[in-house]
Amino acid sequence: MSTVLNRDWLLRGLFAALLLGAGAWLASSTEWVDVEVPTPPRGEAAKNRLYVTQQLLRRLGASVATPSGLTQMPPPHATLLLTSWYWDIFPERAQRLKAWVDEGGHLVIYAGDLSHAQLKSWLPIQRQEPPRKPASETKKKDDASDEDDEDPDSEDADTAPAPAASPASAVLARARFEPPCHEAVEPDSVPAAYPDGSRHFKICGYTAVGWKLQSATPALWALDGPAGPLMLRASRGQGQVTVILPWALLDNDSVLKADNGLAAVAALQARPGADIWFVTEEARPPFLGWLWHTAWVAVLLGGAALALALWRGARRFGPQAMAALPGRRSMAEQIIGTAQFLRRQGPEALLAAQIRALEAVARNHVRDYEKLGRSERAVAIAQATGLDAQALGLALDKSLARRRVDLPATLQLLETARRLLLQRDRTPRR
Repeated sequence: MSTVLNRDWLLRGLFAALLLGAGAWLASSTEWVDVEVPTPPRGEAAKNRLYVTQQLLRRLGASVATPSGLTQMPPPHATLLLTSWYWDIFPERAQRLKAWVDEGGHLVIYAGDLSHAQLKSWLPIQRQEPPRKPASETKKKDDASDEDDEDPDSEDADTAPAPAASPASAVLARARFEPPCHEAVEPDSVPAAYPDGSRHFKICGYTAVGWKLQSATPALWALDGPAGPLMLRASRGQGQVTVILPWALLDNDSVLKADNGLAAVAALQARPGADIWFVTEEARPPFLGWLWHTAWVAVLLGGAALALALWRGARRFGPQAMAALPGRRSMAEQIIGTAQFLRRQGPEALLAAQIRALEAVARNHVRDYEKLGRSERAVAIAQATGLDAQALGLALDKSLARRRVDLPATLQLLETARRLLLQRDRTPRR
């Protein structure tokens, strides 16, 4: 019994020592640091990348408008931030925009839009790109870098062990993706944006290497960085044009960093009562919704007409009208109808109708009936019916003058020939 107890205590001791060793190793091999995790945007901020800037301007008392396109120009002396890619979908908009600026409007754009085909011809600010180096200098630089790589003195540096990476290196690596910050200052040649006299700013944002802004007219306001102006404003007619060089400076995740907010307010000239328009897209309502909103009466009438046409052209379950029951007219009805026909049309019309009835049946029994002459038709009908061909020829002659007493015999002959032709269809053939 004592041996079993000693074995249990030994196992428990070993398990406790193992846990203590694992805890000591975990404590010595890990490092706990606090990392700020940005809260993802929600609501309107998730859909509008300029939402923070717009809210900042509203807090300052400015009136902010966010139209879905540049269908109409802002009010005179207002500020227009134009970042839409498709604002020039209609060619006449560039002329309207130019006229609006000349009449006193304030246009704010990013430096990337200075090369726009419909803007660069009249904007007072131009973008100067860095000159391209000749291919020979580039080749020499590449050869020099290759020689440096083959230098034996650098072998020790290449083979030197890299410093051990600590768990906090992830935080340091994350800082590399943050936009760089630049010291900026307002030059003495322009008035200060704020009345306290402070002309120094710290601007955080990405800028293209070697890009510079230059104005053809004296600058009304500028914010110079280490390599040139980061923001520049110049006059155009009675209006003004402001260009922002750092990319996405007014976005939600950038405008509140360092002094970006102060620079954005100065660039937009935000003040209580100012009208500031943000045109960031060129959206249109869905076609079906727009059509219903503007022409719902025509849509309803067209739908009704289409439904009626489909109903009339659809397959029916029965005839359109009840079929008439087959039957023969009585002799009295036949005599009355014939008498009325004779009274209204005359005997010549009755003869012509009888001839047409005979010919309609003869076409189905005599080959090439239309190509035959009157006498040939009479012979062919006589051969088919056994009647007198000469009498049939006289009966088929419409131009022959007949007496009223001869008309019944002629009608009887034509009707007999027609019925004999019809009887041939009912005669069974071997």
